[in-house]
Amino acid sequence: MGPGTGSPTPPATGVTAGQPAPAAHLQAHLQAHCAVTLQRLYEWLQTSIPQAPQVAGVIPLLVQAVQLYRAGRYEACLAQIQYALGVVAPGRPMVPLL
Repeated sequence: MGPGTGSPTPPATGVTAGQPAPAAHLQAHLQAHCAVTLQRLYEWLQTSIPQAPQVAGVIPLLVQAVQLYRAGRYEACLAQIQYALGVVAPGRPMVPLL
């Protein structure tokens, strides 16, 4: 047999052609969730800080979340966001803020 005449490599199992791998799909979902949440928090801070300046204390925590996002560490980014929101309103659900 000459070069290039061997049998083709079988397709990877568990991955459908044209579909992202489950891990890649999860990463894309986490990235989108982080991006949307960070954007909403930015908008919330813009309206909240003039009325409640003490909320500005959460900004360094959210800067860390942005750094984690930029580094591609989306799970850590979401954990940082949760922590920051807990600092702003401990024990209260955060859905109304977002």
